[in-house]
Amino acid sequence: MHNTGLILDAEYLVDLKKLSIDAENAGFHSIWSTELYRTAFQQISATIHDTSKINLGTAVSLAFTRSPLITALNSLDIDELSNGRFILGLGTGAKYTNEKYHGVSYGKPVKRIKECIQIIRHFISSAHKDTDYEFNGEYYKIKTKGYKRAFVPVKNSIEIYLAGIGEKMIQTSAEIADGYIGHVVCSKEYLKDVVIPSLNKGFSISNRYDDFVVSSIITCAVSDDIEKAVNDAKATIGFYATVKTYKDPFLLHGFEENLSKIRSAYFDNDIRAMIASVPDRMVDIFAIVGSSQHCAEQIDIYREIIDLPILSVPHYFINYQDVSLYQKKLIELFNR
Repeated sequence: MHNTGLILDAEYLVDLKKLSIDAENAGFHSIWSTELYRTAFQQISATIHDTSKINLGTAVSLAFTRSPLITALNSLDIDELSNGRFILGLGTGAKYTNEKYHGVSYGKPVKRIKECIQIIRHFISSAHKDTDYEFNGEYYKIKTKGYKRAFVPVKNSIEIYLAGIGEKMIQTSAEIADGYIGHVVCSKEYLKDVVIPSLNKGFSISNRYDDFVVSSIITCAVSDDIEKAVNDAKATIGFYATVKTYKDPFLLHGFEENLSKIRSAYFDNDIRAMIASVPDRMVDIFAIVGSSQHCAEQIDIYREIIDLPILSVPHYFINYQDVSLYQKKLIELFNR
């Protein structure tokens, strides 16, 4: 079976146990935790002891809201508990959420993420060695004289995937990371016209053509009730359309006027109007919705562009019984 990832989503953390077991039994390559209403590291930790083969990743953990040392230690702990199955997916997040939700500075995200990943890599590979470390960057000033982690890691490196929407961040992922994670709204056209060319610019610097993983999160709803599934997908797409950081894929497809209507309704707390402002064409472009056969065919089209589709069912502004049903249908698709 081709490699496929699955985004974890559950009403209760305890429900992640069955979801992760089902995903592993169905042959998924990986399961991934997000970070908005829950923490990415805690969610993925909840799946460790009930799985043995499936890869575990964060898609994504926020890079600037933790110190690089804490991110490295979280990664080392999860990698040890999972016997080397962890993939650290990092993202800068949006400027607004960093500064308003978390109270941390954002700065120049490309420069800052380069410093952050450099430090994380050092701690993962060397925190257990008796060596002092000093880093003097624009965003991080670190001196760890006398710090030595008492535990030898399972392995001296952990794969780091970097998420991004803008061309510079995408290029940066190819320069300094082991993989790229595309956002939910990275359409096939955006992947082909923006992501791949930007990655190639980064590859010309890093020379990592062969061992780099290109992935993207894709909203996917397997359902016989197409009208309901389309409407549920609209809710998720509409939510992301409210974030200015994610505007470029929408603008590529000529949705500027739709964005204005969607945002206006959202910030007026009129979710029904927000969903109604999402046209069917937007769902066709940014999601996969339909029968099992249709969804399988559409996923295969993404495979012609990327290495690892990471599938996510609709989940914003719908009840978790529906979320669970979409996940069940999606897992059945791969379990046949």
